[in-house]
Amino acid sequence: MANQGPEVSPFSGEDKSSFRLGARVTHATDIGRRRRNNQDNYLVLPLNNHGVPQDGAPEFVTVDNGHLLMAVADGMGGHFGGEVASRLCVENLAKEIVNQLRPLGSGHLELSTALRTAVGDSHKALFAHAQAYAEKLTMGTTLTAVLLHGVRADLAQVGDSRAYLLRDGNLILLTRDQTIGNQLRSRGEDSTRVDAQIQEMLTQAVGAQAELEIIMTAVDLEPHDVVLLCSDGLYKVVPPADIVEILELEVSLQEKATHLITRANEGGGPDNITVILTEICELESTG
Repeated sequence: MANQGPEVSPFSGEDKSSFRLGARVTHATDIGRRRRNNQDNYLVLPLNNHGVPQDGAPEFVTVDNGHLLMAVADGMGGHFGGEVASRLCVENLAKEIVNQLRPLGSGHLELSTALRTAVGDSHKALFAHAQAYAEKLTMGTTLTAVLLHGVRADLAQVGDSRAYLLRDGNLILLTRDQTIGNQLRSRGEDSTRVDAQIQEMLTQAVGAQAELEIIMTAVDLEPHDVVLLCSDGLYKVVPPADIVEILELEVSLQEKATHLITRANEGGGPDNITVILTEICELESTG
């Protein structure tokens, strides 16, 4: 089941059709200081308008005549189960988005539906993989995925990996953690009646249960925006003000990603840390 969340457009009324946008993208992941393996996985997949993957993962992608899919998955499960879950999730997501986009045009509704369907099909594949074992393994992963196209970003979320938008010095959270604490608060109940650790427990994960609720949101993009995708190993350690400080440094995008990882490790590095940074740029008009 999919829940279509509200569109996130708290921005200026400037004519978006006048923009031709490109994106600079970089990524970094780290095991942290307390884990024995890295159960995070990520995806950076440029696509043309027919859904065909472009070669490699270039630093600069034109999104006015193509698409860019990015995703962060934070796995969970015994031994290496979480690592397998997050890897299979992003691998299946890449395959499924290609299958969904090939027959479609560039309509916003169609692309949003394609992303949601790709996430749902990835969930089914991962759940079937876990159920195929005799011991019926419970393995799962968070997934926060963003599909950039034109001046638009569609987001799909399961779990508590996050997406942020930095605009004009303001860090805007685009996702909502699917945790017991947030579930209680959404019902108007007192979340403090349960332990803080229980409040942070996920209410669902990709591959962990038969049914899945995918939260969909959307945002219009502007030049100079920065989109940050990250696992909880970053945001549970590095405060929003520190994230803004790093993202506004006069250094390269890759250095900013490295600084975010370093700051999380300086805060103890209790978990794996993964970040994807995307800087939105305006292209020169050809007309």
